[in-house]
Amino acid sequence: MAIFKALMAGAIIQAGGQIIQGLAAKAQSETEAAILEQNAKIKEREAEAERKAAEVEAGQFARQGKELIGTQRVGYAKGGVLAEGTPALLLEETTAELEKDRLQILKEGYLRGGFRESEAIGLRFEKGAALQRGTSALTGSVIGSAGTLLTGFGTAKYMKSRTS
Repeated sequence: MAIFKALMAGAIIQAGGQIIQGLAAKAQSETEAAILEQNAKIKEREAEAERKAAEVEAGQFARQGKELIGTQRVGYAKGGVLAEGTPALLLEETTAELEKDRLQILKEGYLRGGFRESEAIGLRFEKGAALQRGTSALTGSVIGSAGTLLTGFGTAKYMKSRTS
């Protein structure tokens, strides 16, 4: 009878340990998921900051460009050159190049922002995988504990029938 009780107690303890391991794995995966979500939010804030910084930089560049064009016009006027023909074409070309550069600044900032958003999406995929790992670990531990109980109880019953 003592062997039967010992085998039953062992099976119960082992099954309980498996469930506790599964719960711990699930809790760990939830902590990991929370960290990944926080990191994803940080990446989203970084994306917004990249875009805003590009807009500020492009705005400053545009102001400097306008000042340059103004300086060119004043220089032409002081030199007695009319803003026609070649001087006008140079002003137009300078204006076009400045606008092209301004748009490039915006493009690069928005691309950096898009990259940060992609990182956030990747982190959220990792978060989902972490949560799934925790759920799977818990499910596996419950199923494993059931198998442990059945095996333990079967062995105990077999041993009891052999000793009776």
